[in-house]
Amino acid sequence: MLLMFCLRQVPLLLLALLGGATLAGAAQTDWRDIESRVQYAWYTEDARDLASIESHLRELGDSDPKQGYYLTLVQLREAQITSDVSLAGRAAAGCIDSADAALAARPTDAELLALQSSCMDLRSRSHPVGMPFAGSRSRAQMQRALQLAPGNPRVRLLAAQLSYADAKSTAERTRQLGVFQSAVDAFEVERQGLERIPGWGAAEAWQGLAQVYLDRGDAIAARSALEHALLLVPDYKSAHRLLNHIVTG
Repeated sequence: MLLMFCLRQVPLLLLALLGGATLAGAAQTDWRDIESRVQYAWYTEDARDLASIESHLRELGDSDPKQGYYLTLVQLREAQITSDVSLAGRAAAGCIDSADAALAARPTDAELLALQSSCMDLRSRSHPVGMPFAGSRSRAQMQRALQLAPGNPRVRLLAAQLSYADAKSTAERTRQLGVFQSAVDAFEVERQGLERIPGWGAAEAWQGLAQVYLDRGDAIAARSALEHALLLVPDYKSAHRLLNHIVTG
């Protein structure tokens, strides 16, 4: 009788164990999927989806260190994607705050420092009177990020984009070729190793390189760089616009 009872309990125990494993698996966040969603919404300029991802990230809480990183990234994308100066300023301010919270636990995270630097720059451009020192702080922080991780491709990319945004003339913009090429090279080195997350940025590096080539009057090199970007991300709207400008111009 005892044997029959034990045998009847085996399926129930198995179900309980499987159920527990399922719940544990469901509780784990697929950060590769989160990154893909953020980047796809950015490439396709889908502001609504970016807002939805931000809400989802907030619901997850901050128990995982990657939550703060991706919340910072999605808010940077929201600031970059909107043409409304006020909305851009609010998104950039949120990005700065999210990075502050994440950096409290990881003060030497070079990518977080570089992301926050980009948000500081956007914030200062949208509210130049209210944040007179944000621009200089942004540049100092980007330099720190580069010192901490000189070979990190995303840090190099964000630093190149900041330098390009700072350029006051076409002549100054043409001198940014080297910094974008170094970012492209760093992504190529990263691509030779194990797949990792964060892993975003290569397409943006190629597009930045294309823009500088175009500033230099080299449409052929610009087109080649854009083809690299679109090979990585076929739905990259900004790259398509720049390519169309070259073809029709």
